[in-house]
Amino acid sequence: MRLACVGNALYDTVAFVETDFASRLGFHVGSTVHIGPEELAPIIATLPSAARSAGGGAVNTARVFASLGHRASFAGMTGRDAIGSLFRSDIAASGIEAFLQEGNAPTGEFCAMIAPDGERTILVAPGAAIHLDPEAIPRAFFRPESTLYVDGFLAAHPETITAIVSRAKAAGMRIALDIAGFRIATKHRDFFLDLVRTSCSWIFMNEDEFIALAEAGVDEALQRFSVATSGVVVVKRAETGAVCVSDGSVLESAVRPIRATDTTGAGDAFAAGFMSAALSGAPLARCLRLGNRVAEQAIQVPGLALDGVKLRRAASTVL
Repeated sequence: MRLACVGNALYDTVAFVETDFASRLGFHVGSTVHIGPEELAPIIATLPSAARSAGGGAVNTARVFASLGHRASFAGMTGRDAIGSLFRSDIAASGIEAFLQEGNAPTGEFCAMIAPDGERTILVAPGAAIHLDPEAIPRAFFRPESTLYVDGFLAAHPETITAIVSRAKAAGMRIALDIAGFRIATKHRDFFLDLVRTSCSWIFMNEDEFIALAEAGVDEALQRFSVATSGVVVVKRAETGAVCVSDGSVLESAVRPIRATDTTGAGDAFAAGFMSAALSGAPLARCLRLGNRVAEQAIQVPGLALDGVKLRRAASTVL
């Protein structure tokens, strides 16, 4: 099995900071803020003992999918800079097949500052990532035996997703979509609704994103929402587990209470675990359980620094 992931190429920085660290920099604790790379660079330079690695939702999913012992690829755009070089080296070391474009803008960066109570303040400088050219992605990325996994943040330019999905469908690929964010789901609601109704075999979202699309709560509207879609609808519910619906049947999977070290990429890890089971032909109940188990492993380490052997051992215990 192979998962062909496409999304924003961001170099991640994850740091544990004092409670008032973000507010001293002028940011509201718990917020997500888009800033320029020239503003982000000096902030990152001050962060204590930060963990740094290639990231972005699609890369996170590809990394975990590869760690589970499967083939994964990633298409995205970096800048022609030192951070871009680090990004390329990191995904190569993760066993991810790279289909990377280079742009004139700086490589995109993501920064999570985590307070002692677990509250995350997120700073993002998208840089070159948002300039991905879908027509320049090599044909080898679109293989019929692969499944396309799309990071919904690409919907900042809906035509980008439309072109990528069109090429994937023409190649005979199945398509999985992660909605990726409440704000982007709200802004591009009609676009996402059309996409999930016509093109997707799997749709991942959290509760806020579901509400943005369905305009109702999960318990109230999940079955009704699924009737109008073409695939399996999966809602990630953080500490309460996950729920999915297919052909009118609703399945739930709870999680064990675990204190999280870092929740960065937990939803991406869940998707990787779920898709690992789904592409092997497992029933949906096992897909949910494996997604939860993989996410459980992810939240216990900073910045998705997963041990592949330990992850595969944990996955093997899921029945």
